[in-house]
Amino acid sequence: MESGTGGYLANTLTDMPDSEAYFTGGIVVACPTLDLPQRLPSDVLHQDGTVSQASAIAMAQAVRTQFNATFGIGVTGVPGPGELAGKPVGLAYFAIASAETVHTQEMRVAPRRITLKRRVSNAALIELSKLLRGDLRAHIEAHW
Repeated sequence: MESGTGGYLANTLTDMPDSEAYFTGGIVVACPTLDLPQRLPSDVLHQDGTVSQASAIAMAQAVRTQFNATFGIGVTGVPGPGELAGKPVGLAYFAIASAETVHTQEMRVAPRRITLKRRVSNAALIELSKLLRGDLRAHIEAHW
């Protein structure tokens, strides 16, 4: 589930042939103040706002559950042109959730829309790749 990236994360995931083998679906939230309240617990949004670590975690967990996926990624940020609820342009969070763990990161990027879309989406995918490589290594070590 992504907010502030305009679907850049889903677009990147589906650029590869046969992406349906690993990408079961995503949700792009165009207007976080209108769309996220329908998808996330109201206490998270009320306490932390739409652009927060807590919201990214809730987004990752919600999309993982909705699509019955191994991992869910939640991305939220302020792409500009202006602040969002007092949060500066270029502030973003992402979370990667599995059934057992949640990995989060806060990012501050140049206050340009395209920079936020690309860097945050790419950083989330790099972290997912690291998690997958770690899981594979742990699986191989446990079985050899």
